[in-house]
Amino acid sequence: MITASAAATKVQATTAIDLLRTGLDGFGQRDQSIARFFIDHAEEIPFLSAGEIAETLGVSGAAITRFAQRVGYEGYPHLQRRIRQELRATLGMKQPGQPGSTVSHFWASERSNLDGLQDLAEDQLLRFARSLAQAGQIWVVGARSSYGLALIAETIFSSFRPRVRAYSTDLLLSRPEQLLEVAAGDVVLVFTLRRYSRATTRITQALHHYGARVLLLTDQGVSPLGKIADQSLRLPTQGSDVLASLSPFVSLITLIASLMAQELRGGHLKQAEDLNGEFSVYEY
Repeated sequence: MITASAAATKVQATTAIDLLRTGLDGFGQRDQSIARFFIDHAEEIPFLSAGEIAETLGVSGAAITRFAQRVGYEGYPHLQRRIRQELRATLGMKQPGQPGSTVSHFWASERSNLDGLQDLAEDQLLRFARSLAQAGQIWVVGARSSYGLALIAETIFSSFRPRVRAYSTDLLLSRPEQLLEVAAGDVVLVFTLRRYSRATTRITQALHHYGARVLLLTDQGVSPLGKIADQSLRLPTQGSDVLASLSPFVSLITLIASLMAQELRGGHLKQAEDLNGEFSVYEY
């Protein structure tokens, strides 16, 4: 068993998870079980209460608190806060590397990501598209770069069906009265990538509470919305040194739109094209 003073010294020199991994062999049986949970579920810790962890492991909430204190923290909230800060530092914006290495690495990552999309099961994709095709209204939500993806989805999906609208979760959070428009049969399509937006989590939970089914498009991390999603697709997003790749999301949006068009037998695409011609929207 490592002492609290020794643990506190190590906390200053390494990450909380590294501390737990290093001291694992010195823990008692119960503390080993708790430590392994923290190590294996580090990305989930910011979203879990001590009570939820205790219930999962079959121990008391006090056992989680005492464990955190034994490894040098004031309690579970202190340990949770440290892990959250370290995740933010790891997943935040980084300084770019050398131009040559960045270019070659980027294209290699893009090829790998697109190859990885082929691992998504066809029946899962069909269910996803069918749910969108049959929805009363589609709320497409995201924050920051994910809102850009929501706008792309709105633009493409609107070619085939009505009542598709993209929302910035940051703006929705400032005007929550819009949630009163949710109706039975609505679907919320959520885009979220690490670092997961607090606004996206809160708004999606609210939409779910008001009756919308949740379809989640996310990366391969552990989204806090995974527990309430009716369906979810996790995409590879390995990108440059600085940013995650958004290409897999754009490709998947296009594929899902094609599947939706098949479900809707073209939907209102023909009528939309006729109107585009009538109003001379395009040059040719």
